[in-house]
Amino acid sequence: MSPIGTRVRDGLERAGRKSARDPKPVVAVVLLLVLVSGGIAATSLQMSMGMTLYIDDDSETAEEWAALKDDFETGNNVFIVVKSDQLYDPETIRAIDRLDRGYTGLDETTRVISLADIVRAGADGEIPATETGVRRALDRATARNPEMATLRSQVVPESGTTIILADYGEVGTFDRGRLLPQRGADIVYGQIREETDQAALPPGLSVTVTGQPVFENAAFGLMLPEMITLFAGAFALIFGVVYLVMRSKVERGWHVFLPLGTAMTALIYMMGAMGVLGYNFNAIMLGVMPIALGLGIDYGLQTQTRYLEERSNGRSPVDAAGLATRTTGRALLIAMGTTVVGLGSLLVSEVPPVQQFGVTSAVSVFASMVLAVTLLPALLVRFDAGTADVGDDDDDYDRLEAAMGALTRRLTAGKPLLTIFLAVLLVSGGAYAYPQVEPRQQMMDFWPQNLDAKEDLERLEDTVEGSKVIYVVVETDRAYTPETFREVSTYQRLMLEHSNVNAVVSPVSTVRAANGGRLPETQSQLDAALRAASEDGPIAVRDPSATPNKLLLTFYVDDVEGEPVRTLIDEFEGNADYTLTTAEDVQVTGKPVLNRNVIENVTAGLTPMTLLSFALGFAFLALAFRSVKISAVLIAAVAGSAALLVTGAMYLVGIPWNPLTITMSSLTLGIGIDYGVHVFERFEYEVAERGRTRIDAATTAVAKLSRPVIGSSFTTIFGFGVLTVSQFPVLANFGLTTVFAIALSLIAAFGILPAALVTVRLIERHDSTPAAEPAGS
Repeated sequence: MSPIGTRVRDGLERAGRKSARDPKPVVAVVLLLVLVSGGIAATSLQMSMGMTLYIDDDSETAEEWAALKDDFETGNNVFIVVKSDQLYDPETIRAIDRLDRGYTGLDETTRVISLADIVRAGADGEIPATETGVRRALDRATARNPEMATLRSQVVPESGTTIILADYGEVGTFDRGRLLPQRGADIVYGQIREETDQAALPPGLSVTVTGQPVFENAAFGLMLPEMITLFAGAFALIFGVVYLVMRSKVERGWHVFLPLGTAMTALIYMMGAMGVLGYNFNAIMLGVMPIALGLGIDYGLQTQTRYLEERSNGRSPVDAAGLATRTTGRALLIAMGTTVVGLGSLLVSEVPPVQQFGVTSAVSVFASMVLAVTLLPALLVRFDAGTADVGDDDDDYDRLEAAMGALTRRLTAGKPLLTIFLAVLLVSGGAYAYPQVEPRQQMMDFWPQNLDAKEDLERLEDTVEGSKVIYVVVETDRAYTPETFREVSTYQRLMLEHSNVNAVVSPVSTVRAANGGRLPETQSQLDAALRAASEDGPIAVRDPSATPNKLLLTFYVDDVEGEPVRTLIDEFEGNADYTLTTAEDVQVTGKPVLNRNVIENVTAGLTPMTLLSFALGFAFLALAFRSVKISAVLIAAVAGSAALLVTGAMYLVGIPWNPLTITMSSLTLGIGIDYGVHVFERFEYEVAERGRTRIDAATTAVAKLSRPVIGSSFTTIFGFGVLTVSQFPVLANFGLTTVFAIALSLIAAFGILPAALVTVRLIERHDSTPAAEPAGS
């Protein structure tokens, strides 16, 4: 063993012995950190939701979206669906006009457009007294202005149905001094409902408030209660499985929960770190729990099992603690280091919660490892009953060891070439499936689908062709001039020719409506038209003095998905370059743009993160073992094989890439290498120090590690398998991916790795070397 390796083992042993001999300082430090971390978490952590969470604040997309909200106080769109059998009856139009004025009077709304506005535009600002007059007014308004015709088709998508379009900006409530904009939809929705209830509506007229913000807010309201329910169930299952697995190994039943205590402590530290770093809980960050708790339990079980083994061999509690941390601790240190550097690859992601996922997971894994070699030995010695024969194997344990040993000897290690051949076939299938796994194209597909708000939104999308909004901001110091208005008019006409663009609202189209369908020729005429289209006009135009150098164009577009969204965005930008020659800058933004940016960032970062994760893991293992060959075998046989098998499983059951499942490679690397290092360390001991054949060494390694490794893996599988029933598809898919990652990592470590170790000569016998203790249990 190298001098560095010896010093590491000696340091780990000293840590374990010191903690066991004098536990008070360790417990005091741990409790102090728990209080500090818990206090930080309780006063700073929040639940967050919304598309902007997945966009880097410093990116051009985020800056343009923020500028839109700051400059124009818009960006969120609520659709009020009004149904009536007598839509063009003057009484109905007057009722719609009352709703329009009520919604416009709200402090939060910045613009409201309705059928009543178009009627007024064609009737000199009045509402006709007869149905014939209403229809004539609509015809006049649309005949004068082609853009008004497209708007009419937008607000009257089908017979008997009209849509009131309401825009608002960033609205929120304050919690602990921090703005929660996700609650904005709830505020606006409540006020709109109140205005609707107060308006005098004729019989037979129904009103439904819907839109993406309303759906997101409904989903947000489910997140916290679901998180509490799911994780309460997960912890209950984890406690039960750990008890069943470890009960026969401990002196007293409650001792089985000591490793859980260190894992839970690490979770508190992780949440404190989140508060310090300014992270919040969201659907993505909830996925940290399986890694944090799963590996934390594994580290604790490995240390506890090794301690119990040494106690059963007659060693004193302090000696058993020292030897447990010396041997198992080295394997834990290597596994932890590999996991942390692998999680570091998530920092290259363009999606902020994925970066935060990597940081917080690394904090938790590091804390779990430190606690496993300090706090846990102190607790094990403190609650040791004083008997030296604890942990004797019973019949169940013997059968488990015998079964795993027989499987290894007769199949995996006994027939290594056959095992490797079958593994190559399966892994090749996973490699084929990797590019076939597709991402979800809409962020809203990540949230609960069985909501009334979702059904309302789907009905809206089926009814209204332009249920999505793209904003174009034209910036120039000559914004409100006839020349710029002519260029913008040409641009709007080109975009309305696109099959996916249905309507536009802008100062240009509003001025045309107020000017008899014509654009003013001179500046004085334009100024007069702008005054006519002010707050008293049929469709109000924003005060030019508020944004004198910017024009806002609001386009209503089809609910397109995938690559067509990028094509549509490119057309908006391309036509702007062609027609808006006087503009200094043109910004295309809106929720479809944000959505597409997130989806593209998810897929663009997937392969680089995967390659970087495995490259960093390979480099760390090569340094830790001082062997490129050992590192290559561990990465290829366990982590790489398991990751590709997981991809194949995702393809078969239809799990898409999303901001959580793209962490699969780092997740599999962390879990797989943890299992693989324990198997290899025990194999190395059996070959190099006890002189066994490679088949015997592989058989012993798998048999002796079966209980702690299988126990910890099944604990996490059963515990976090509850995520598969989540109402949030993003969590349900991640739960299933986690189950695949753990199960297939276990199969790779206990199946493919023993075959590789028997086939590839990694360890030479050193019979003259004094025997060292086996790492792992």
